[in-house]
Amino acid sequence: MRGNLRRRGASIATVAALSAAGLVTAMAGSASASSLITVQVGAAVFNNTNLASGTVGVPDLWSGDLLLADCWSTGQNLGRGNIWYHTIDERYLHLNGLELTVTGWTYGPYVDGSAAANGSIPHC
Repeated sequence: MRGNLRRRGASIATVAALSAAGLVTAMAGSASASSLITVQVGAAVFNNTNLASGTVGVPDLWSGDLLLADCWSTGQNLGRGNIWYHTIDERYLHLNGLELTVTGWTYGPYVDGSAAANGSIPHC
């Protein structure tokens, strides 16, 4: 009985180790598809790709702040195009480096002129 428990315990530990390794690999894989983008103008983080969806409740990003985006999509055209970045992290240099990990959408033309949609990040 003791031998079976040891084997079973080892199997559980092995499965746990492999699961953790898979999680780390998955995180590394998604991080490589993300891009850290410097905000050039200023942008709010919205619930969806239009103004009517409202903001997610974090401060607006100012010029010089950073955001981490993992993909882009099209949405409401605010006069400069219809590219929106799926934002997964915000770094507010103008707020002493405050970092928030609130997911939402930022309007590409106000961030970097939609440059990241030209190859830095994939289409969603």
